[in-house]
Amino acid sequence: MAHTTLKTIAEYTGLSVTTVSRALKNGDDVKEPTKEKVREAARKLGYAPNLQGLGLRTGRNYNICCVIPMMKKTDIVGDIGSLSLLSGVTRGLENTPYHMSVVPIGDSQDPLEPIKYVVESNLAGGIIFNNTKPNDPRVTYLHERHFPFISFGQTEMSVDHAFVDIDNYDAGFRAVEYLYKQGCKRIRMVTAVKDYTYVWHKYYGVKRAAMEYGFAFNDDCLIYDSYANDYRAFARKIFAQEDYPDGLFCGSALSALGFIAGATDNGLVVGKDVKIICLETCALATQFVPPVPGLRQDFMGVGIKLAQGLLKLIDGEDPKKLQLIEKVTFIDR
Repeated sequence: MAHTTLKTIAEYTGLSVTTVSRALKNGDDVKEPTKEKVREAARKLGYAPNLQGLGLRTGRNYNICCVIPMMKKTDIVGDIGSLSLLSGVTRGLENTPYHMSVVPIGDSQDPLEPIKYVVESNLAGGIIFNNTKPNDPRVTYLHERHFPFISFGQTEMSVDHAFVDIDNYDAGFRAVEYLYKQGCKRIRMVTAVKDYTYVWHKYYGVKRAAMEYGFAFNDDCLIYDSYANDYRAFARKIFAQEDYPDGLFCGSALSALGFIAGATDNGLVVGKDVKIICLETCALATQFVPPVPGLRQDFMGVGIKLAQGLLKLIDGEDPKKLQLIEKVTFIDR
């Protein structure tokens, strides 16, 4: 069977090769009905761009590399948020000549190591990564080499780099405000260790809520779950304490699930003896018994924006114009 080319699509649709080419590149000078006509013909005819030839002509690498952790040793099902994130990136690259590949970060691996591997091996024309730290060596490395990148998460560095982030400060404030209004007095935040920028932002949001509502919140009110091998057993120990928390802000749906089970094991009634609210990235929390409210992060939407932002950066847009912060959505249950 002959290889489908732009000329093949042009003959099939009755359009010019130039129009077909511009439509497949999502050009602004081509009307949407024409773009859809070309896309449908391309799908039907099995068209795939010759990225190697395109790269030789343009001098670009059309691979976008996502360098992200997929699973920690203590995970039960892996990082479920990463699946939505990657799906979003894939969707954001639709109708462009770019495609995505994934380089997973090992549990004990230096996060800079795979970044160096991608750059020095010329595996991609742009990089997406997450779990940023306030002073992140990956940002320094890529910035110094003028290599296009966008991060899921902010830093506290002076480098103006492209990013998409969740407003974790706002999430922390709203979560604790909710617990306080539910009558909770011993509020705790279940969180990863304070290595990451998003953890600090949540912490500051919680601190602000504590100050506004007149109760104490300090480092002793943090419950670090980064190294918990079993969320349920971990939670049982927490709730066995005499001054067990009556309000919990969990950093993930999985940790919330463990704390619901741990509280129940200790004879506590979730929703009465202890109130729980969690950050969530999918509909898993809709299956919790009893139900708990959540703050939904749209990782699919974040992935789309990461892909779109990186392509704009590759095309020369100022990274300061490619800095987005997304709000969470409160879901009452």
